[in-house]
Amino acid sequence: MSALYYPMIASDSNELFNVIEKYCHIHNELCDFSTIWHYTSAEGFKSIIEEGEVHFTHNAFLNDSTERTHVFDIVETVLESYSGDSSKNEFTEHLLELFHKKKEDPDSVDFIDPDEVQIFIFSCSLDKDSLPLWNHYSKNPAKAGFSIGLDVNEIIKMQFREKMLYGIGSNLYPVIYDDLEKENLVKEICDAAYSLWNLDDANKDEIIKKTYAAIRIAGAFLKHKAFESEHEARYIFYIQNKSIDSIKDIIKFRDMHGIFTPYVIVPFINDKTLKDVIISPTLKSKQAKSYADLFLKMNGYNMTSKTSQVPLRF
Repeated sequence: MSALYYPMIASDSNELFNVIEKYCHIHNELCDFSTIWHYTSAEGFKSIIEEGEVHFTHNAFLNDSTERTHVFDIVETVLESYSGDSSKNEFTEHLLELFHKKKEDPDSVDFIDPDEVQIFIFSCSLDKDSLPLWNHYSKNPAKAGFSIGLDVNEIIKMQFREKMLYGIGSNLYPVIYDDLEKENLVKEICDAAYSLWNLDDANKDEIIKKTYAAIRIAGAFLKHKAFESEHEARYIFYIQNKSIDSIKDIIKFRDMHGIFTPYVIVPFINDKTLKDVIISPTLKSKQAKSYADLFLKMNGYNMTSKTSQVPLRF
């Protein structure tokens, strides 16, 4: 998938993005999963099946309140470890200055700075039948939720075949929750950036900007360990403001209490990518399964749903 990976970030910063790429599904030898599970409400399930599309949500509007700032704290920890090396002082000061500036107003999303990175996320889990996730997605009055199993390899093949998201940064990453692993990843990026900084012809301002961009992208799959029970895997789509006009055909907006929040639509769903459907443990009636199966059949899917094995009583 590396052909999809770089074009929206300047190619001379590949060294930084090579670090991130090692952690993605394709290149990470620890990623032995072939299916990812997207949890959604009944309304969301209906839309996904009928439209054949999923929504990548802007990371400013996800449930984790530290979604966009957690990585800032990790950066500060990593750069503090450089404090004993005076040769890195200038690099450290410039990078910290930029991160502190961005951290001043964490709730604000900057669509003005051409180098700022916008990140959209399609959240999934490695668990097909997860009680913590059912608790979240079955909160609606009907207590209805669905877990949709997607074939990772078929999605990747479809991306290449149809040049989907071509020239735009996108990849699938298992989320990292362990604090030491998160620090090691950010340190790898900073070390690679410092090597570029020391080159004779280095454009130091550009290196700081690209380091910030790389860390922001990596931060999209680094989460607080309080969320570890979700066992999340994320499809991440990222683009810099300078290139955002190129996605005007797939970026949409929804009204959230007067705020027009952006999301990206991606046609990931078809009879090859959709592998399984699990109905939440809150829907125990045979009718729920029968009608879900009919709904799938009427939309061209030759498959039947399954019911959750989580033993809940309501």
